Amino acid sequence: MTERPVLLYDADCRLCRFVVRVVLRLDRRERLAFLPLQSSDAPALLPDLSEDARLASVHLIEPDGERRSAGQALVQLVRHLGLPAPSFLARTYEPLATRRDRFAKLVPDGPAPTRFP
Repeated sequence: MTERPVLLYDADCRLCRFVVRVVLRLDRRERLAFLPLQSSDAPALLPDLSEDARLASVHLIEPDGERRSAGQALVQLVRHLGLPAPSFLARTYEPLATRRDRFAKLVPDGPAPTRFP
């Protein structure tokens, strides 16, 4: 698969792009890779998911191929950064994701980062 965990995210989502840019700044050791779900490389990392299922949430693919999605991906992402990530953090994903257009207005816009592989 890959040498490091890969976070696949929606590059068309302003909030998602912002979060990935923040995580990139926190990931000084470059432990994580980032790839927009719209990338031509994304389907190969999520071969069992339809396009709609791929775009339904973020996905974190571990080097061994294990996939976590939505809130579980968020928890594992924070843990990879070496930060505390209590399991209740997973429950914050859905309320944020369903209101992401509202929250996106509160964050600065910017590019969709890619660091892959």
